Amino acid sequence: MEHKSIHFLDLPDEILLIITKKLCPIDVLYSLLGVNKRLDTIARYIVHTKFLDFSIISSNSQFSPVDDVVLDRFCAQILPQIYQHLKVLVFEQLCMKRILLACQYPNLRIINIINYKPNIFSQYLTEESPIVHLFRKQIAHITITNRKKEASNESFTDGCAHIFTICKQLTFFDMSRFTSNGNAQLLLYNRLPNTCFSSNLRTLFVNVATFDDCLCLLDGRLSQLSSFTVNISSIKRSSTITNNRNVLPNLTEFSLFCYSLTNAYDCHIVPLLRQRLTFIDRIHLDEQVLNYMSKLNSFTFHICTFISTSNTVQFLSTNDIQKTFIDWKYSLISCCVDYFSNEIGLCHIYSTPVKITRFMYVTNSFRGSHFQFVTDLKLYDTHSFEHDFFEWASQAFPLLNKLTIFNLIPQENKRQISSIIKYLHLRRLDLINAHIDYANQFLFHTYAYLPRLVTLMIRYEQLTIVTNNFT
Repeated sequence: MEHKSIHFLDLPDEILLIITKKLCPIDVLYSLLGVNKRLDTIARYIVHTKFLDFSIISSNSQFSPVDDVVLDRFCAQILPQIYQHLKVLVFEQLCMKRILLACQYPNLRIINIINYKPNIFSQYLTEESPIVHLFRKQIAHITITNRKKEASNESFTDGCAHIFTICKQLTFFDMSRFTSNGNAQLLLYNRLPNTCFSSNLRTLFVNVATFDDCLCLLDGRLSQLSSFTVNISSIKRSSTITNNRNVLPNLTEFSLFCYSLTNAYDCHIVPLLRQRLTFIDRIHLDEQVLNYMSKLNSFTFHICTFISTSNTVQFLSTNDIQKTFIDWKYSLISCCVDYFSNEIGLCHIYSTPVKITRFMYVTNSFRGSHFQFVTDLKLYDTHSFEHDFFEWASQAFPLLNKLTIFNLIPQENKRQISSIIKYLHLRRLDLINAHIDYANQFLFHTYAYLPRLVTLMIRYEQLTIVTNNFT
């Protein structure tokens, strides 16, 4: 059989366009623009996407700026030829000033700032800055993306407040994207009521420290807010602010995440509710929450309730809770009820299909569901987790990146293991509060396959036993 080689330039334009659309626009523009007229046309065509990403994500999920040589050519030669098409720019903060000063961007509306450092960023947005007019007059969407927490919460709050002050056209602000532990949080309680004020903002994603900080954002300073997603570090009974549900008539989407246990549900999350003696079900959600949201057309949630069963006469089952959601208009609902030996009851209710990325307190009773987007999982039970449970978990949570196990009960069927369980994406495993059997379960290559594991949290004495004193 003869093999005929074909030169890249021998391909028709249609094929070249298909190829370049699958490549990084930065690489295409840098490699093809200026070579000849034909490749110029091909390279310029991809700019019709109106989007350029100057960030690089390494194999260990760290962000870095593009090479200086590449950036120099873009700023001097490429951007001045394509600037009028661009509507979206993604860049590392250290490159921001060079990129934005390279030319005028009459259609630029959206920016994503990588590795945001508030003190440095605020210096770029002084009244004397040559780029401040762009943020004041044009930028409507800002997203802050960090690999990790780079500043104190106070400094982060000052920086975000400055963005609110300068960016008068801002309608979308996502300051919640941190790709590892240690989210920077807004601290608004005890600050002036005009901190983070905007009369145009409609969509906000934010991490806050306390429930009071969350309520500050709902006090009317964001009068046009229609979509609000907040991750609260902790919700405590010490909150002193009274919630007012009537100050945001345009709010139609509200998502609240709190991954810490709280005993303040009754007095803060639903102020009208007295101390609950049973699990949350549809009746409670309708009467105490949803009936106050007349414009709500979508409600996606995961609520995990713990109650004491020491004085309980009637023990509700999973089926009892599930039946209350028959013909519910918002979404399909799944639930799971479990009771533990320490006189504690647990109930999960959640919308399906599950779209959240973190799931907590999964027990042995959790079977049959599929959680394709969950990357962070916590397991808890007062009964042992056996090999078949972990086998189910590896399939139910296929993209699992972080796993924490809370279980001090030894496994019963240690010798009945017939298959190797694969966790192909797992990078972080926390066994601090787990029996040594679970260290054996995950660290013996005959039981589990963890090709991407980077971080292991385990008690030292357990590790010495499992590794036979590191031999």
